[in-house]
Amino acid sequence: MLPFPFIDSMLMFFFYGFVGWIVEVIYYGVTEGKFINRGFLNGPLCPVYGLGFYGVIWAFAPLVHSVPLLFFGSALVATTVELIAGVILYQIFHLRWWDYSDYKYNLNGFICVRFFLYWGLACSLGMYILHPACMTVIHHMPGRLRFTLVACLSVITFVDIVVTASTIWGLNQKAKIISSISGGIRKTSDKLGSQIYDTVDTIVTKTSPVVETTQHSYAEFRDLYTAHREEEKLLARKHRVEERALLGSYVAAGKTTIVKTKDAAAEKVIHSIMNLKSAEIHILERIRPGSKDPNAEVLRYMKKNMIDTLGADSDYEFIDEGEF
Repeated sequence: MLPFPFIDSMLMFFFYGFVGWIVEVIYYGVTEGKFINRGFLNGPLCPVYGLGFYGVIWAFAPLVHSVPLLFFGSALVATTVELIAGVILYQIFHLRWWDYSDYKYNLNGFICVRFFLYWGLACSLGMYILHPACMTVIHHMPGRLRFTLVACLSVITFVDIVVTASTIWGLNQKAKIISSISGGIRKTSDKLGSQIYDTVDTIVTKTSPVVETTQHSYAEFRDLYTAHREEEKLLARKHRVEERALLGSYVAAGKTTIVKTKDAAAEKVIHSIMNLKSAEIHILERIRPGSKDPNAEVLRYMKKNMIDTLGADSDYEFIDEGEF
């Protein structure tokens, strides 16, 4: 039923759970400014990340080429796992390991829209970068080494779960061995997490002046860009008004020219008709141009003006073309 062999699936669970724990340490180190050993267990493992991302791989590996489906689908799977895990942990231990009550659009503090988008982004990057790297490492590991790692990590995780549950329920005070194991696992986890936090804090401290300068420069650039865009809009509107005014004057001048040209042509035609001889008038009256004749319109215009000009005083009877 699993998309990968059981041993490989367990290695992926531990690897993604460890990476998730590192992400939690970095995120809260940056946002809170101090090291916080996140997670349900004492050890450096966040099972929710391991289960959630493995579920994303199972469901959306065939859809890795569709970024929208991968983004929103993986966000939905991760958020669902987060909700189920949060409710189960709260019902069993009556404690919250995360609370989104201060964020907008949350559901009883277990999930929220902001982290829905965070999960979509993280899972998408994980599918394109983290998962291929993980599979490359697993495929280069000998089978016996895989089995040994899974066996050791499974025992450690099982013991950690028992120890953590016993600590929460107060049983560690009754059993010194449980308290000793819990303290040892927590000490190792804290040491590793502190080293990660110190590295992140060093990077943040050294890059803070650069980030502040960049933010200030960007804000200055954004204000200047906005001011220039407004100036360009005003200048563009001014130019459009001037262009429309100039175009209107061209159109008006063109209309006047066309009217004058038409009147001059009409005078020329009338003058030509007035100078026609009787034989020419008779020929013109008898011409019947075809529909495709390029001179048909000119001949009809001349006939019309000849009738208007000479009809009242002429002895000629003009034949209506409709009779033919």
